[in-house]
Amino acid sequence: MTWDQAGPFCSSIGGSLVNISSSTEDQYLANLTMISALWLQPWIGAHRATADGLFYDLSGEKISDSYWAANEPGVNGDCASYRGLGTSTGMQVTQCFSLQPALCKQQPALCPNQTQYGGAYTRSGNITSPGYPVQYYNNLDCIYTINSPNGTYITIKFSPFDVQYQFDSVIVYDGPNTTSKYLGEPTFFGRNSYESSSNVMTFKFHTDSSITSEGWLTTWAAKPATPAIRVTGTNGTLQSGNYPENYDAYAEQLYYISVQFDFQINLTITDFDTETNYDVLQVYNASYISTSTLVANLSGSSVAPWNILSPSNYLTLKFTSDGYLQKKGWFANWFIQ
Repeated sequence: MTWDQAGPFCSSIGGSLVNISSSTEDQYLANLTMISALWLQPWIGAHRATADGLFYDLSGEKISDSYWAANEPGVNGDCASYRGLGTSTGMQVTQCFSLQPALCKQQPALCPNQTQYGGAYTRSGNITSPGYPVQYYNNLDCIYTINSPNGTYITIKFSPFDVQYQFDSVIVYDGPNTTSKYLGEPTFFGRNSYESSSNVMTFKFHTDSSITSEGWLTTWAAKPATPAIRVTGTNGTLQSGNYPENYDAYAEQLYYISVQFDFQINLTITDFDTETNYDVLQVYNASYISTSTLVANLSGSSVAPWNILSPSNYLTLKFTSDGYLQKKGWFANWFIQ
């Protein structure tokens, strides 16, 4: 086929006429045409511009002198084919009406078939770049969308993150597609954690035509979009959501009790019924959550009555539930002393 026919042919099969953009591609074409013994040299996606007489590839970039065979480019033609045999391999000038084979480059389907992650009952997960942890691929534009349960927002962290600096990238968006609000781009040394404003987040992984690396692993989690409950004063009550009706699936609620300095908090749980081992009320004897301040993990139907006297003027409670079985929850009274 002629050079003018080669481009549309490649497009018709989902590819494009080959451009040479690196020495690696140049060597690959030399080996390919030599092994295949292609005496009719294949068309390359390069032609001479009438404005300045120079050769450009299909993207408009000037062809590097290093990709031409010896004594090329000549003047006998305005299109380029590839010479894979002889003492010098590389691009050569060819008459555009010559009948040569078309050499097409087709991007493989290397993005994952799965584009949607999470769901109405999924709270966390991991996603990796194609080929991780060995090597990702060139010429990718992979889009990933994460959905989490209603009433949650998404936190995401890329670690490790190793891609070609400035040329390969991940872009994170606050919403269902790449037209949503831009959140940022993780880097090897920079900020790699983001959070959404709703229960959906999207990110895009783009790679260029040269140099690849290990890639990335991202860990995401759904967090409840419910504000903490803060109480003070001399006495009061606390309870799980919807009590005495069943609490919600995937609940995560914080409770902070703070009273006057030099007073303690006496808290008694008078009713308690949760899914054993999976729906848990944690009690902390401080104004913050840490492993050092945790004093109780309460779960099941044999808890109440249960009592604690805080060592200071603070108590913190955290109630979490999974998505399988919901019960009526718990109720507590507190007062200072």
